[in-house]
Amino acid sequence: MTGRILFVVDGLAGGGAERTILTLAREMVGRGLDVDIASLRAEQAYPIPDGVSFIPCYDTGPRRLRKIGEIRRRARQLDAALSGRPRWDLVVSTLLTSDRIVAASRLADTAWYRVPNTLSVDHLGVSGTLKRARRRARLDRTYSDRKVIAVSAGVGRDLIETVGARPARLEVIHNPFDTTEIRRLSEEPCSLEGEDYLVSVGRLHRQKRHDRLLGAFALSRYEGRLVIVGAGSSEQVRRLAERADALGVSQRVDLVGFKENPYPLMRHARALVSSSDFEGFPRVLVESLICGTPVASTNCPSGPEEILTGDLSVGLADLAERSLADAIDRVVDGPPVIGPEHVHPFLVRRITDQYLGLAERGATD
Repeated sequence: MTGRILFVVDGLAGGGAERTILTLAREMVGRGLDVDIASLRAEQAYPIPDGVSFIPCYDTGPRRLRKIGEIRRRARQLDAALSGRPRWDLVVSTLLTSDRIVAASRLADTAWYRVPNTLSVDHLGVSGTLKRARRRARLDRTYSDRKVIAVSAGVGRDLIETVGARPARLEVIHNPFDTTEIRRLSEEPCSLEGEDYLVSVGRLHRQKRHDRLLGAFALSRYEGRLVIVGAGSSEQVRRLAERADALGVSQRVDLVGFKENPYPLMRHARALVSSSDFEGFPRVLVESLICGTPVASTNCPSGPEEILTGDLSVGLADLAERSLADAIDRVVDGPPVIGPEHVHPFLVRRITDQYLGLAERGATD
């Protein structure tokens, strides 16, 4: 098909949702489509792919007044930034802040709202009945009667069954992966090549439960090193270092910070370990498989059991240190064979076809 695509993102920080949009944009430009990315925040950890038009739409109001009427004000700013441009055949918003702004803009009824996480855990796990009720109402206003893309079946179920939203349409489309590019990047030099280590890749956020990761590492029989890749504040790094010291494993743990290209570290690791309490669709699990590295992961809601299927399910664990330690031992002692069938459902060309199918069906609705 030929056409014009718009992605609306809440900045381009170093997260999985942002990388997903850039991967889709790169593939679509390669197919001759016109792709625009409207960014609502001045964060950019990744380069914009060649051929993609970047539209900055930052909130320039006085900082002390920004929370007053924020969503409607920023929706007007988005409308102004996009005014006068030709019509898009497909509009995709991603992450809750972007979705709320788009839902208040002129794009509200035409956009697809891409939900990359289990919203009930991410936004309703707060104390106070009134606060939860307000957040639930906010989610309902944003996603009910809208066209929604869930990145996993679990995310879709959570949105309907737990959050209580009623989308007009709901499609499950997994995250896309450019296997050729990931494997090429994984072949870049790695300072730890030949070393014996496990790797964990993810921002230092409470969702990722690095405290559980360190506890499981200490309980496992594995005697090599643990390399933790991910951005975090100095306070987060300090707390993790103290936790490692208390567990007696500080001499075997390396906190290396954010890496734009983590794939060489994945490729040369014995296994990748994920310890999250919840995810939408954990990209790093598929990326590790593409690099040829097996995975031990908590079977959190949602995504891991949709990725670690068949023989790879040996790496699934309960949300407990002991269970994750046992999964690490199983994967290290008897690494499962990673076959093409484990990666094929997530190939970028297949996922892009599904996105473009939304535009084609929309044209005939």
